[in-house]
Amino acid sequence: MALKLSTNLRTALLSGDELRRIFEDAIINVYSGAAPATADLAPTGTLLVSITKASGTVSSGEISTAQEALVSVDSHASGETFILVLNGTSYTYTNTPDLDAIPVAAAIAAMINASGQPVIASHAGTVNIYIRSKIRGLAFTLTKGAGTGTMTTFTEAAVANAISDAVRFGAASDGAIAKDAAVWSGVAIAAGTAGYFRIVNSADDHSLDSSTKLYPRLQGTVGTSGTDMVLTNTTIAIGSTQTIDTAVITMPAS
Repeated sequence: MALKLSTNLRTALLSGDELRRIFEDAIINVYSGAAPATADLAPTGTLLVSITKASGTVSSGEISTAQEALVSVDSHASGETFILVLNGTSYTYTNTPDLDAIPVAAAIAAMINASGQPVIASHAGTVNIYIRSKIRGLAFTLTKGAGTGTMTTFTEAAVANAISDAVRFGAASDGAIAKDAAVWSGVAIAAGTAGYFRIVNSADDHSLDSSTKLYPRLQGTVGTSGTDMVLTNTTIAIGSTQTIDTAVITMPAS
């Protein structure tokens, strides 16, 4: 029992990317037969079922849209406080020593980025702070607290377009990452015995991964016990709905 990572996935992780973000709009394809020797190779066997959110349809290249918000820092007097409430948690910055609006914006953005929240904040050398979901399709809430500093042009954009019906993981904890709260399921398009699975993005064309393709893939075995994915019954019938209630990827300690 050993998960196999494609070259692109390993490179992304070694470059500091997050598994949750890499597979922010993912599909789990379940195939019959033995798994290919590496996740870089094209899949073998028959595609039995694709697991998405609540059996939804995900077209090739379909992605969710990141939520965005804009905050402008106007006042910058010494000792003024600026409070942002992000996902229910308050973050307070006090302007001491007295800084102009641009470095205040930079400081607030840095504070948000250091908070561990699933957002990215930047100021681009202006008084504007741009806040964006780190994970596409993952919404956040943002309000202004009762600080003495003035922040205007405070807008929050709704997540544009429909969120993709791809699956996504929750936040990592204790060396592991698990599925989010959504239903993960799929309707079988072929009959057969499940042998292995691949987690891929919607843009993956299932060909050989190469220096020009760059597909992140996570591949593992399927069985009723002792495998990377455990199913109650690996015999899959056409039209049957397959549901994954629990999914956890654990990073080994050694």
